Amino acid sequence: MSTVLVTSMPYWSERLGIPRTVGVEFPFGHTLGRPGDRDTQMGIVCSALALLEEATQPGEIRELDYVWPQDPDEAKRDWYPPEPAPIIRMLRERAAARRDRPGRQGGS
Repeated sequence: MSTVLVTSMPYWSERLGIPRTVGVEFPFGHTLGRPGDRDTQMGIVCSALALLEEATQPGEIRELDYVWPQDPDEAKRDWYPPEPAPIIRMLRERAAARRDRPGRQGGS
């Protein structure tokens, strides 16, 4: 089955050997655009299908020119939840505990 990955991180597609990739510079979780933005969503899906049909070699990456309609930092603030998920909180606490461990070399 032929596939196309639509991602905001096409660099990793190349590194991992993904067969065909469409890159869009959108915030995580919004790879096809904003909710309700049918024109952008359909445009990205159609571009992915066109790449599937037109790709001439494995590993082809096509970057799309869509622009997120909001400042990237503002979009991140809007997208991230006010409180981190429990797993993120736990990972941060573990990392802090490792940093603060007595006898740790190279710390600040």
